[in-house]
Amino acid sequence: MQLVSLSLLAACGLFAAAAASAQQGKPAAPPPPAQQTRPAAKDSPLPTLSMVVSQRDRDAAFAYYRDEIAAGRCPAPLVRKDKVCSAPAALAAKPWRLDQPLPEGVKADAPPPGLIAKLSPSPAGHQYMRVDTDIVIVGVGTRNVAALVVDLSRLQ
Repeated sequence: MQLVSLSLLAACGLFAAAAASAQQGKPAAPPPPAQQTRPAAKDSPLPTLSMVVSQRDRDAAFAYYRDEIAAGRCPAPLVRKDKVCSAPAALAAKPWRLDQPLPEGVKADAPPPGLIAKLSPSPAGHQYMRVDTDIVIVGVGTRNVAALVVDLSRLQ
């Protein structure tokens, strides 16, 4: 019984010593700031979503379009020209930018269901869309372009 009492007493003493040494080494709390200012909502940049598209998904998208062409079909946005199905001439500038909403008037269509079936599920709150010759991942409701899956003008 005495042995239990002594070890309990020793443990309490160690705890008290540890607490005292922690208080001595504690720096003084900084004075509270007079006024914290936050930038206006329009001045603060939008958070970027560093979304990564796997090489497997890129390969699957190119394979889907190559298979369609080999079967004699020419899925949008590809065009048939001189019995060859290929991407139309590349545009001078893309109508979209990463981490920015699609501009008003830019048409975004759903990719073919066969392609979506080959891709990984889209991240929560996002969907695959086709904008001109690009397959991109776009935020639902925000139309914010999160990632480029493939640029079909590079289809070979």
